[in-house]
Amino acid sequence: MRLIVDNSEGGDKQLADEITRILRDRGLEVERREPTREARFDTAVHLVTAGLVIRVSEAPDRALRQTVHDVVRGVLERAPSARRRARSVPIQLGESGRVLEWIDVFE
Repeated sequence: MRLIVDNSEGGDKQLADEITRILRDRGLEVERREPTREARFDTAVHLVTAGLVIRVSEAPDRALRQTVHDVVRGVLERAPSARRRARSVPIQLGESGRVLEWIDVFE
């Protein structure tokens, strides 16, 4: 199973870095995607809304899904601002828009 921490929309570098590090520390193979040039954040023009996405190559089993959930939720709970703590992060199947699960701190 390959996991991708996809920050290509430029949602939150710090969040993406921490999630990637913790997942790798747990022995998972994780790719990290950096923001594209088109995803430059300019508050005068647009707002990045897509944020961070966790992509999986196939539907994860219950144990892997729980691990990803626990890591992402833990990082969100420790975020330095209310705006960052209130973020939702989807687990999506591959490059599709199909969301398998939404992760946030409000469960």
